[in-house]
Amino acid sequence: IDLCMGPHVPHTGKIKAFKVLRSSASQWLGDVNNDPLQRVYGISFPSKKLLKVHLANLEAAKERDHRRLGAQQKLFLFHKLSPGSAFFLPHGTIIYNTLCDFIRTQYRRRGYSEVVSPNIYNLKLWEQSGHALHYKDDMFTFDVEGEEWGMKPMNCPGHCLLFGSMARSYRELPMRIADFGVLHRNEQSGALTGLTRVRRFQQDDAHIFCEESQIQDEVVACLEFMKFVYDIFGMSYKLELSTRPKK
Repeated sequence: IDLCMGPHVPHTGKIKAFKVLRSSASQWLGDVNNDPLQRVYGISFPSKKLLKVHLANLEAAKERDHRRLGAQQKLFLFHKLSPGSAFFLPHGTIIYNTLCDFIRTQYRRRGYSEVVSPNIYNLKLWEQSGHALHYKDDMFTFDVEGEEWGMKPMNCPGHCLLFGSMARSYRELPMRIADFGVLHRNEQSGALTGLTRVRRFQQDDAHIFCEESQIQDEVVACLEFMKFVYDIFGMSYKLELSTRPKK
């Protein structure tokens, strides 16, 4: 029984090839107290040839799946007592540290200064930055001596605290601050997927403080930095302008 609103095709005559892929258990409306259901996943195509190509692509994707390769090559693992937080095994840690060393070398060549910043902050910081209004539900928060604190899901506000900790001269600008900070995001358990959607991670993150007259050169240099790294790993990308809308 399809509980989604249809129709999905104009008529069943369009379905020339069909394949059941897998099944799984679930509860009505996602509530464990409701009746159990059996979810069946299937795919259809207007020709057997297209179905065959699709199934071949699925098999190829399985061979390249980083979750499978990670377990097979003993690079990393996950445990049910800490879902969404990877244990990097010795071989995986070698790869991880090699990537960090590569980025650090580029930081030095491109005038970035690496810092180490705190993992937890009083929630007042996130209220001041505006993150609490839109992002608090996705943060890990807890009580400390009667005040609400949170584990940082991004480095931005902390770097602003660092920059504003003393009087600055225009001669210091541009100031490029880099950080391999540990980040935590309270992702829904059903959304967790290998290393691509996690609750605990680190990223080569940086923020640039500069004068208005320096913005264009800094943006161009950032894009060149990104292209340099992506080209080395043969990765393609698509750019979109991110603004700060009211909502």
